[in-house]
Amino acid sequence: MEERSPTAGGKARNLLSSATSLRLSLSPARSPDHTYVVQIPRDQVYRVPPPENAKIVEYHRQPATQKKRKCTCCCWVLSALLLIGIIIGIIVLVIHTMYAPKCPQFSITSVHFKNATQPSNGQKNKSHPQSHPQFEIELKIFNVNEKMDVVFGKGNNGKATLIFKKNEIGQGKYPSISQNPKDSTNSHFNLDAGKLTGDIQKSLNYDKKPIPMTLSINAPLEITSWAKNLKKDLSVTCDFDVESVKSKSKVKSEDCHTNF
Repeated sequence: MEERSPTAGGKARNLLSSATSLRLSLSPARSPDHTYVVQIPRDQVYRVPPPENAKIVEYHRQPATQKKRKCTCCCWVLSALLLIGIIIGIIVLVIHTMYAPKCPQFSITSVHFKNATQPSNGQKNKSHPQSHPQFEIELKIFNVNEKMDVVFGKGNNGKATLIFKKNEIGQGKYPSISQNPKDSTNSHFNLDAGKLTGDIQKSLNYDKKPIPMTLSINAPLEITSWAKNLKKDLSVTCDFDVESVKSKSKVKSEDCHTNF
């Protein structure tokens, strides 16, 4: 009986092992009709993530086009809001510039002292009552506002005082006037002189040099328009010089200031 050499037997076993390994390494062809069951060890099963983590994962799974679309929409909305804010700011600035209330300009045109006429017999005549001495003043008012109306001395609540040598020589009410934009108005009013001292009457009748006087007016002022209204009490102080008050003379120089 023939003996096999160890070398020959070893080669045969190695060939058999190589063939078996080759067959095992070749994966069988998959068929759509077959079902495969995969078993995972228990120590490799993970927990279900919490809802907030699931939302984060879902957000990162969204396509880049959707994120870009959302960013574009937000940019358009912010741009529109910014444009609307700029337009509103420009409109407010224009209204504030065009409808900014300005104080009217005042100037004295003339002053006339109308003296009292005394009866010759020293008794009062009922048919011709005694007239009181008055100062007749003409004041020019110019409304410098281009878009706003002016009402000065509304309700005849204004008061005027004429001052000469620090003495109040005339007092009375200031009448109400209404003006349209860029309108100029002459206001006439009388101030009661009352009893004047001899020195004051002599100084008023002295016409060889200018007579310095001061006119003070306090009256309510209203500046109105569809966009803005202003109500306040206005004080006007005018320092002026006249050659004479015997007749309706014009003022030589004057300087009016307003507390506006």
